[in-house]
Amino acid sequence: MSTFQKIIFGVILIVATIGLIFNLDVVLFSIFRSILTIGIIIGIIYLVYFFFFLTPDQRDYKKRVWKNKLKRRR
Repeated sequence: MSTFQKIIFGVILIVATIGLIFNLDVVLFSIFRSILTIGIIIGIIYLVYFFFFLTPDQRDYKKRVWKNKLKRRR
């Protein structure tokens, strides 16, 4: 590569780096928003499963298991 090509390559590399740095907050917020949305969707699906597909006896059993797990952690 000639010196001129190296200079052009360096300028392009610097401009690309600056662009990535300025867009970093947008990318991070986008990733965070996606993770949050997926978490909300999973929570809604679990609540539908818990309240509509489980019988009352199964719900009571799950609640007792959760309470036991919390007691053991302490």
